[in-house]
Amino acid sequence: MRAIAVRGFINDKLDTTSSRTLFRKALINGSVELRDPNQKYLVDYFNYLQWELQAKSDKQLEIVNELIAKGFDKEPDYLFSWMLHYEPLSKTKTRVDGYSIYSSKTKELYIKINDAINQTKDEWELNVCHCKAIGKNKPVFVASNCELITQE
Repeated sequence: MRAIAVRGFINDKLDTTSSRTLFRKALINGSVELRDPNQKYLVDYFNYLQWELQAKSDKQLEIVNELIAKGFDKEPDYLFSWMLHYEPLSKTKTRVDGYSIYSSKTKELYIKINDAINQTKDEWELNVCHCKAIGKNKPVFVASNCELITQE
């Protein structure tokens, strides 16, 4: 299985405006980093209703209907995110087929990515570790299926 590391951060800009009529509603922002080949994805975790309203493609609407059928829309402790591929050199963000579900109550994280352009088609179920020292630029949770090593 491909190595993955996920970091989630409190959204410091929650309920501020990004334009005259748009408010930032993501409770948690984060990154998903994969190895072999290295890829980076961005996640913004919303409550179910805010997340569902962002569904744009037919594939995303299929995912919404699947999750409704499974009762995920009734889970108050779950947060949901669509996946964005992030290209660090050009700083471009591209929407891809995929989503993530985070449960702070059970400390579980599910990620599914189907990104043919970047050779990523996989899904992961990870246990989340909540961080003790939280604050600006410090994650509130991390999840990984490999050892996290600091690069110097």
